[in-house]
Amino acid sequence: MHTSDEIYHRVLWDPRFDPERFVMGVAERGAGPARIALPDFVPGGEIPWHRVIFFEADGELVWDRATGVDRLDETVAAEEPLARPREVLAVPSTNRTAVAWIPPRRLWPAIQHIRRAHDRQIHRWPPHVNVLFGFVPETDFERAVPLVAEALSETPPFRARLEGVHWFGHREDATVWLDPCAAGEAPWARLRDALEARFPLCGGQARGFTPHLSLGRSHDPHTLATTSEALLGSTTARVAELVLLSRREDGPMRVRTTVTLGTGEARAEQDA
Repeated sequence: MHTSDEIYHRVLWDPRFDPERFVMGVAERGAGPARIALPDFVPGGEIPWHRVIFFEADGELVWDRATGVDRLDETVAAEEPLARPREVLAVPSTNRTAVAWIPPRRLWPAIQHIRRAHDRQIHRWPPHVNVLFGFVPETDFERAVPLVAEALSETPPFRARLEGVHWFGHREDATVWLDPCAAGEAPWARLRDALEARFPLCGGQARGFTPHLSLGRSHDPHTLATTSEALLGSTTARVAELVLLSRREDGPMRVRTTVTLGTGEARAEQDA
Protein backbone atom coordinates (compact mmCIF):
# COMPACT_ATOMS: atom_id res chain seq x y z
CA MET A 1 0.00 0.00 0.00
CA HIS A 2 1.29 3.44 -0.91
CA THR A 3 1.83 6.02 1.83
CA SER A 4 -0.22 9.20 2.00
CA ASP A 5 2.72 11.37 0.92
CA GLU A 6 3.36 9.11 -2.08
CA ILE A 7 -0.29 9.40 -3.17
CA TYR A 8 -0.17 13.18 -2.79
CA HIS A 9 2.96 13.53 -4.90
CA ARG A 10 1.72 11.06 -7.50
CA VAL A 11 -1.36 13.21 -8.04
CA LEU A 12 0.72 16.37 -8.09
CA TRP A 13 3.40 15.18 -10.50
CA ASP A 14 1.87 12.46 -12.67
CA PRO A 15 0.38 14.05 -15.82
CA ARG A 16 -2.45 11.49 -15.75
CA PHE A 17 -4.00 13.20 -12.76
CA ASP A 18 -5.66 16.58 -12.34
CA PRO A 19 -5.10 17.71 -8.72
CA GLU A 20 -8.28 19.79 -8.86
CA ARG A 21 -10.31 16.56 -8.89
CA PHE A 22 -8.91 15.34 -5.55
CA VAL A 23 -9.93 15.86 -1.94
CA MET A 24 -7.93 14.78 1.11
CA GLY A 25 -9.47 13.64 4.37
CA VAL A 26 -7.63 14.83 7.48
CA ALA A 27 -8.31 13.42 10.96
CA GLU A 28 -9.27 15.95 13.64
CA ARG A 29 -9.61 15.39 17.36
CA GLY A 30 -13.17 15.07 18.65
CA ALA A 31 -14.73 15.53 15.23
CA GLY A 32 -15.13 13.89 11.88
CA PRO A 33 -12.42 14.22 9.27
CA ALA A 34 -11.87 17.59 7.63
CA ARG A 35 -11.92 17.67 3.86
CA ILE A 36 -9.23 19.67 2.07
CA ALA A 37 -8.85 20.22 -1.66
CA LEU A 38 -5.56 18.62 -2.60
CA PRO A 39 -4.13 21.78 -4.26
CA ASP A 40 -4.73 23.65 -0.98
CA PHE A 41 -2.75 21.19 1.14
CA VAL A 42 0.70 22.38 2.29
CA PRO A 43 3.25 19.57 2.84
CA GLY A 44 5.40 20.19 5.88
CA GLY A 45 2.81 22.54 7.37
CA GLU A 46 0.61 22.08 10.41
CA ILE A 47 -0.86 18.74 9.24
CA PRO A 48 1.52 15.74 9.44
CA TRP A 49 1.17 12.91 6.93
CA HIS A 50 -0.16 10.42 9.50
CA ARG A 51 -3.30 12.55 9.89
CA VAL A 52 -4.14 12.20 6.19
CA ILE A 53 -6.62 9.31 6.24
CA PHE A 54 -8.14 9.18 2.76
CA PHE A 55 -8.12 10.58 -0.77
CA GLU A 56 -11.13 10.97 -3.04
CA ALA A 57 -11.30 11.68 -6.76
CA ASP A 58 -14.58 13.18 -7.97
CA GLY A 59 -16.18 11.99 -4.73
CA GLU A 60 -14.97 8.40 -5.12
CA LEU A 61 -12.64 6.88 -2.50
CA VAL A 62 -9.29 5.95 -4.08
CA TRP A 63 -7.07 5.58 -0.99
CA ASP A 64 -8.03 4.85 2.60
CA ARG A 65 -5.63 4.29 5.46
CA ALA A 66 -8.04 2.34 7.66
CA THR A 67 -9.36 -0.17 5.11
CA GLY A 68 -6.29 -0.48 2.89
CA VAL A 69 -8.02 0.78 -0.25
CA ASP A 70 -5.28 1.77 -2.70
CA ARG A 71 -6.60 2.12 -6.25
CA LEU A 72 -5.36 5.46 -7.48
CA ASP A 73 -4.15 3.83 -10.70
CA GLU A 74 -7.73 3.01 -11.64
CA THR A 75 -8.54 6.73 -11.73
CA VAL A 76 -8.60 8.09 -15.26
CA ALA A 77 -7.38 11.65 -15.56
CA ALA A 78 -8.08 12.22 -19.22
CA GLU A 79 -10.22 10.92 -22.07
CA GLU A 80 -7.17 9.14 -23.48
CA PRO A 81 -5.09 7.98 -20.51
CA LEU A 82 -1.43 7.15 -20.86
CA ALA A 83 -0.46 3.51 -21.15
CA ARG A 84 0.48 3.34 -17.50
CA PRO A 85 0.92 5.73 -14.58
CA ARG A 86 4.21 7.19 -13.51
CA GLU A 87 5.43 6.01 -10.13
CA VAL A 88 7.10 8.47 -7.78
CA LEU A 89 9.23 8.09 -4.67
CA ALA A 90 8.38 11.03 -2.42
CA VAL A 91 11.28 10.65 0.01
CA PRO A 92 13.08 13.70 1.46
CA SER A 93 16.54 14.16 0.02
CA THR A 94 19.95 13.98 1.65
CA ASN A 95 23.21 15.61 0.59
CA ARG A 96 24.97 12.26 1.09
CA THR A 97 23.66 10.88 -2.24
CA ALA A 98 23.37 12.00 -5.85
CA VAL A 99 22.57 10.93 -9.39
CA ALA A 100 25.43 12.10 -11.57
CA TRP A 101 27.43 11.70 -14.75
CA ILE A 102 31.11 10.85 -14.35
CA PRO A 103 33.27 11.82 -17.36
CA PRO A 104 35.48 9.16 -18.97
CA ARG A 105 38.86 8.50 -17.39
CA ARG A 106 40.71 9.99 -20.34
CA LEU A 107 39.48 13.43 -19.25
CA TRP A 108 40.47 13.07 -15.61
CA PRO A 109 44.20 14.06 -15.68
CA ALA A 110 43.67 17.72 -16.64
CA ILE A 111 40.55 18.08 -14.48
CA GLN A 112 42.20 16.53 -11.43
CA HIS A 113 45.32 18.63 -11.94
CA ILE A 114 43.20 21.74 -11.40
CA ARG A 115 41.14 20.21 -8.60
CA ARG A 116 44.20 19.14 -6.60
CA ALA A 117 45.16 22.79 -6.23
CA HIS A 118 41.72 24.32 -5.80
CA ASP A 119 39.09 21.78 -4.73
CA ARG A 120 38.89 20.75 -1.08
CA GLN A 121 36.33 18.10 -2.08
CA ILE A 122 38.69 16.23 -4.40
CA HIS A 123 38.96 13.26 -2.01
CA ARG A 124 35.21 13.18 -1.41
CA TRP A 125 33.90 13.46 -4.99
CA PRO A 126 35.17 12.11 -8.31
CA PRO A 127 34.92 14.50 -11.27
CA HIS A 128 31.19 14.67 -11.91
CA VAL A 129 28.17 16.55 -13.21
CA ASN A 130 25.27 16.25 -10.78
CA VAL A 131 21.90 15.69 -12.42
CA LEU A 132 20.01 15.27 -9.13
CA PHE A 133 21.57 16.35 -5.81
CA GLY A 134 20.50 15.72 -3.09
CA PHE A 135 18.92 12.43 -3.73
CA VAL A 136 17.06 9.87 -1.64
CA PRO A 137 18.96 8.15 1.21
CA GLU A 138 20.95 5.06 0.27
CA THR A 139 18.52 2.97 2.34
CA ASP A 140 15.92 3.76 -0.34
CA PHE A 141 18.12 2.87 -3.33
CA GLU A 142 16.37 -0.49 -3.79
CA ARG A 143 13.11 1.36 -4.48
CA ALA A 144 14.81 4.20 -6.34
CA VAL A 145 16.84 2.24 -8.89
CA PRO A 146 13.82 0.97 -10.91
CA LEU A 147 12.49 4.54 -11.14
CA VAL A 148 15.88 5.90 -12.24
CA ALA A 149 16.08 3.09 -14.80
CA GLU A 150 12.62 3.96 -16.12
CA ALA A 151 13.51 7.66 -16.37
CA LEU A 152 16.81 7.04 -18.16
CA SER A 153 15.26 4.59 -20.60
CA GLU A 154 13.31 7.54 -22.00
CA THR A 155 16.46 9.51 -22.89
CA PRO A 156 18.92 8.18 -25.50
CA PRO A 157 22.68 8.61 -25.02
CA PHE A 158 24.08 11.88 -26.34
CA ARG A 159 27.38 13.61 -26.95
CA ALA A 160 28.24 16.50 -24.68
CA ARG A 161 30.85 19.11 -25.45
CA LEU A 162 32.85 20.29 -22.44
CA GLU A 163 34.02 23.79 -23.26
CA GLY A 164 34.17 27.07 -21.37
CA VAL A 165 34.91 27.74 -17.72
CA HIS A 166 32.58 29.88 -15.59
CA TRP A 167 31.92 30.53 -11.92
CA PHE A 168 29.21 30.89 -9.28
CA GLY A 169 29.88 33.78 -6.92
CA HIS A 170 29.69 33.29 -3.14
CA ARG A 171 30.05 35.80 -0.33
CA GLU A 172 33.85 35.53 -0.07
CA ASP A 173 34.93 33.43 -3.05
CA ALA A 174 33.53 31.60 -6.09
CA THR A 175 33.08 28.08 -7.42
CA VAL A 176 34.77 27.70 -10.80
CA TRP A 177 33.33 25.09 -13.16
CA LEU A 178 33.67 23.51 -16.57
CA ASP A 179 30.60 23.77 -18.80
CA PRO A 180 29.32 20.39 -20.09
CA CYS A 181 26.52 22.08 -22.08
CA ALA A 182 28.52 23.77 -24.82
CA ALA A 183 26.67 21.60 -27.37
CA GLY A 184 23.29 22.45 -25.84
CA GLU A 185 21.38 22.11 -22.58
CA ALA A 186 18.37 20.19 -23.94
CA PRO A 187 19.52 16.58 -23.26
CA TRP A 188 20.66 17.49 -19.75
CA ALA A 189 17.31 19.18 -19.09
CA ARG A 190 15.43 16.10 -20.31
CA LEU A 191 17.37 13.91 -17.89
CA ARG A 192 16.72 16.28 -15.03
CA ASP A 193 13.00 16.59 -15.82
CA ALA A 194 12.57 12.81 -16.06
CA LEU A 195 14.22 12.30 -12.67
CA GLU A 196 12.47 15.20 -10.94
CA ALA A 197 9.11 13.82 -12.03
CA ARG A 198 9.83 10.59 -10.17
CA PHE A 199 11.64 12.07 -7.16
CA PRO A 200 9.64 15.23 -6.39
CA LEU A 201 11.37 15.97 -3.07
CA CYS A 202 14.89 15.82 -4.50
CA GLY A 203 17.15 18.14 -6.40
CA GLY A 204 16.42 21.56 -4.93
CA GLN A 205 14.10 22.52 -7.79
CA ALA A 206 13.54 26.06 -6.52
CA ARG A 207 17.20 26.86 -7.17
CA GLY A 208 17.05 25.83 -10.81
CA PHE A 209 19.42 23.49 -12.63
CA THR A 210 22.75 24.46 -14.18
CA PRO A 211 24.78 21.42 -15.25
CA HIS A 212 28.39 21.99 -14.24
CA LEU A 213 31.60 20.15 -13.43
CA SER A 214 33.19 21.79 -10.40
CA LEU A 215 36.92 22.52 -10.61
CA GLY A 216 37.39 24.29 -7.28
CA ARG A 217 36.93 27.51 -5.37
CA SER A 218 38.93 30.69 -5.66
CA HIS A 219 39.06 34.30 -4.46
CA ASP A 220 40.20 35.20 -7.99
CA PRO A 221 37.82 33.22 -10.21
CA HIS A 222 38.63 35.17 -13.36
CA THR A 223 42.29 34.12 -13.25
CA LEU A 224 41.49 30.52 -12.37
CA ALA A 225 38.85 30.34 -15.11
CA THR A 226 41.27 31.72 -17.69
CA THR A 227 44.08 29.31 -16.82
CA SER A 228 41.68 26.36 -16.55
CA GLU A 229 40.12 27.08 -19.93
CA ALA A 230 43.54 27.20 -21.55
CA LEU A 231 44.47 23.85 -19.99
CA LEU A 232 41.19 22.06 -20.67
CA GLY A 233 40.39 23.40 -24.12
CA SER A 234 37.37 21.83 -25.80
CA THR A 235 36.50 18.15 -25.83
CA THR A 236 33.49 15.91 -26.37
CA ALA A 237 32.33 12.87 -24.42
CA ARG A 238 29.43 10.45 -24.76
CA VAL A 239 26.90 10.60 -21.95
CA ALA A 240 25.75 6.99 -21.97
CA GLU A 241 25.11 6.29 -18.29
CA LEU A 242 24.49 7.94 -14.95
CA VAL A 243 25.51 6.67 -11.53
CA LEU A 244 23.92 6.62 -8.10
CA LEU A 245 26.49 7.84 -5.58
CA SER A 246 26.40 7.68 -1.82
CA ARG A 247 28.66 8.57 1.08
CA ARG A 248 28.89 6.33 4.14
CA GLU A 249 30.04 7.78 7.47
CA ASP A 250 33.13 9.91 6.72
CA GLY A 251 34.03 8.13 3.50
CA PRO A 252 33.94 9.50 -0.05
CA MET A 253 31.04 9.49 -2.48
CA ARG A 254 31.18 6.11 -4.21
CA VAL A 255 29.32 4.63 -7.13
CA ARG A 256 26.71 2.12 -5.94
CA THR A 257 24.71 1.58 -9.15
CA THR A 258 25.22 2.48 -12.81
CA VAL A 259 22.21 2.98 -15.11
CA THR A 260 22.41 3.10 -18.91
CA LEU A 261 20.63 5.77 -20.94
CA GLY A 262 18.26 4.53 -23.62
CA THR A 263 17.81 1.07 -22.13
CA GLY A 264 17.53 1.69 -18.38
CA GLU A 265 19.82 -1.27 -17.70
CA ALA A 266 21.05 -1.06 -14.10
CA ARG A 267 24.05 -2.79 -12.60
CA ALA A 268 25.19 -2.69 -9.00
CA GLU A 269 28.87 -2.10 -8.45
CA GLN A 270 30.50 -5.15 -6.88
CA ASP A 271 32.57 -3.19 -4.36
CA ALA A 272 29.61 -1.01 -3.35
